[in-house]
Amino acid sequence: MAIGTYWGRWHANGRGEADRQVRGGFGPPFGFGCGRMTESRRRARVLFFGEPVTLAHVARPIALARSLDPEAFDVALATGRDYRRFVEAEGLSVRELFSVGSRAFLRAVAAGRPVFPYAALERYVQDDLRHIREFQPDVVVGDFRISLAVSARLVGVRYIAISNAYWSLHAHPRFEIPVHLASRILGPDIASAIFRAVRPLVFAQHSLPMHRLCRMHGRKSLGFDLRRVFTEGDVTLFADIPELVPAGDPGLPAGCAYLGPVTWSPRLPLPDSLRDDSDPRPLVYVTMGSSGDPRLVKRIVEGLEGLECRIALATAGVMPRDSLPKRVISADYLPGDELSARASLVICNGGSLTCYQALQHGVPVLGLPANLDQLLNMYFMERAGVALRIRADRVSQAAIRRASQQLVERPEYRAAAQRCRDVLKRYDSARAFGEVLREALEAAA
Repeated sequence: MAIGTYWGRWHANGRGEADRQVRGGFGPPFGFGCGRMTESRRRARVLFFGEPVTLAHVARPIALARSLDPEAFDVALATGRDYRRFVEAEGLSVRELFSVGSRAFLRAVAAGRPVFPYAALERYVQDDLRHIREFQPDVVVGDFRISLAVSARLVGVRYIAISNAYWSLHAHPRFEIPVHLASRILGPDIASAIFRAVRPLVFAQHSLPMHRLCRMHGRKSLGFDLRRVFTEGDVTLFADIPELVPAGDPGLPAGCAYLGPVTWSPRLPLPDSLRDDSDPRPLVYVTMGSSGDPRLVKRIVEGLEGLECRIALATAGVMPRDSLPKRVISADYLPGDELSARASLVICNGGSLTCYQALQHGVPVLGLPANLDQLLNMYFMERAGVALRIRADRVSQAAIRRASQQLVERPEYRAAAQRCRDVLKRYDSARAFGEVLREALEAAA
């Protein structure tokens, strides 16, 4: 669907009904009092929400927020204190957001529990409303802030959701059990066969907190498919491309569209030791992200021992750097975009943000996925021939060595990644997002 048309289709589809139900004592015509009478004389206000359970859900709002013209838009980004410094480094206004936090989120993922319990979601709604009342946005944009499906509609503010196409009801991935006690005991193949049989029930269980939240606030339930919960918005933009993560026939419904990859790197200098272009050895860039497992990082480094390569490692603070071999060039955070441009291989947790960052430079990826989001992304990456994956519960030194050699030495992976790079050049997520945002503002005027 053309990106400039889906707002009109969304409105014609009747999904704007919730926006007419203005609550909370805000005045007409847009719910924020007489200040809106001078709408044409001031900058449009956009409030981003980056759910701070992992850096990726903060990085995409940062990238989109900084793409907006500051003369036309008054922008703020609400996120957790752990990621505040990254927002401030971009010169953006930051607001502190309540969240369950990375540790509780990762514990819930590992245990197979709903990651956002009802009590937490209720607090999310109250905190969302506080920020909306104080900032008075024209539009809110959320990345994995699922409570906005309730809170934004309670006050009649347009809500743009950022997600991934593999969570769409219209994508057709092969579901696989995340790393879990069952996968360790039974093995991934048997455990995944069982998981696929009971997946609708599992997704229903994980949807129950959101179902209860909607009912408690007088909203229509989103149903019992977790994919709907994770992708609900007045407009839903997928940070993917259809060439990699296609929607089935007849394609995405009204109100949904591909945005293209949204990538971001922290504003950090490249270490001097990595600027030496005279070293002929291939560079392997390793980053396991904010959810990385230190045990996996150790196995990766050991698996790359004996290979004629340089190693650049971003630890994200998950392990002490003094425990690493001297040959590893490491820092808590590194400029991922610049490193990807120099690398022959990127090794990561299989998250979409790092994968796209590598592919934008034509570099193949070795993904080590653990949770369902990473497994879904790697299914499509591997299917496209641009990546290999090793489940996080099957990582060994030997497996890392074999896969790394295969990706670096066999030309078909590099060729596929370079073809993908050429396709990605046709997408401009910043421009596409700007068009969607303008249409949202026009619909609210």
